[in-house]
Amino acid sequence: MIKLASVLLASALGCSAHAQPTAGKTIEGDWQDTARRILFSTSAPPDYKYGQWTPLDRQQTYPSAKQIRRSGSGFDVVDLLYDDQDAIKVLKASDSAIEFTRTTRWSGCSAFHRCGLDGDRQLLCAIETTCPQAGGERVVWKGEERYERRASCERAQARPEAQGIPSVCR
Repeated sequence: MIKLASVLLASALGCSAHAQPTAGKTIEGDWQDTARRILFSTSAPPDYKYGQWTPLDRQQTYPSAKQIRRSGSGFDVVDLLYDDQDAIKVLKASDSAIEFTRTTRWSGCSAFHRCGLDGDRQLLCAIETTCPQAGGERVVWKGEERYERRASCERAQARPEAQGIPSVCR
């Protein structure tokens, strides 16, 4: 009887472990932006050179850090730069990709993010920001951001400053 219970327990643990995605092979985790490129902006100067990647300092005070966590049968996103004045809604997600919007309550502007794994430690996001305009929406910004998987990212304080909420990633 003990032998049978041991076999059943080992089988159950094996199935459970097999069903879990391998660490680093999913979008779940803490992510910090490492590079950005602007593809379109209504506020860019006329001579702006679109499409060039700009590397970002890993020690920056206001990273665009994101936490992606499993929630029930899907995923949740916390954008550490923003407070509750921005609402995040996950539209679609899998182990390797996620689509979500971040909408600023006071302006109604919404940033649509389409992100996917690029290897085990990189996440690439295409972003399009639209704002309300009489009779519809107007695209005001398009770009891409590269993220690196980090051990942890957390807010350094609770209150936002002019540039957002400072965060620290390790």
